[in-house]
Amino acid sequence: MKIDFKILENYVPQESLPILQNWFDQRPFELKISKKRTTKLGDFRADIRKSSNRISVNSNLNKYAFLITLTHEFAHLLVWLQHQHKVKAHGLEWKTEFATLMNVLIVKNIFPEHLKIVLQKHLKNPPASSARDINLINELKKYDASNDTIQLIEIAEGSKFSLNNKRLFIKGKKRRTRYLCKEISSKKEYLIHGVAEVELIDTSATLSTSN
Repeated sequence: MKIDFKILENYVPQESLPILQNWFDQRPFELKISKKRTTKLGDFRADIRKSSNRISVNSNLNKYAFLITLTHEFAHLLVWLQHQHKVKAHGLEWKTEFATLMNVLIVKNIFPEHLKIVLQKHLKNPPASSARDINLINELKKYDASNDTIQLIEIAEGSKFSLNNKRLFIKGKKRRTRYLCKEISSKKEYLIHGVAEVELIDTSATLSTSN
């Protein structure tokens, strides 16, 4: 399926479009721009039976976060076309492909200078999700349309918060990039990502000063 670049230009920096068109024309796939998802920023899915591949990216991301996520998932496509299930999803092959693609964008000065510096550090050993790199997430947040949101990582352990303006939780201890949080109504515990946007209920709690 051909990608509609007239639509895509609403989500990525204008300067990146010729690069993306060159990449995507050689390796066609279906691009789905998804509603906001709290569990992931984007994903790649291969369908062997239909010989079709699909990439999805959350529509609420700012243009730089969208471009990075799109490039992350396109790197998965390239690795899949070469190796399929023979290599790890975020192994050396993917890290190398992702870094190579991102460096093309960096050299073309697609990103603001300070974000470029943070990205260069990120690409030395890119994690499975950019959300694991707190420095990168915080830098990208500067380019959001609204910067008044609070992320779970920013509030203190023991604080009460709501997720999606619905369920109420108490923040627990950190488990890698997620926090073990207890839902107040059910008493069940859930792992919630540190970059999840939350509303602080216990307003007397102070913001966390550490990760």
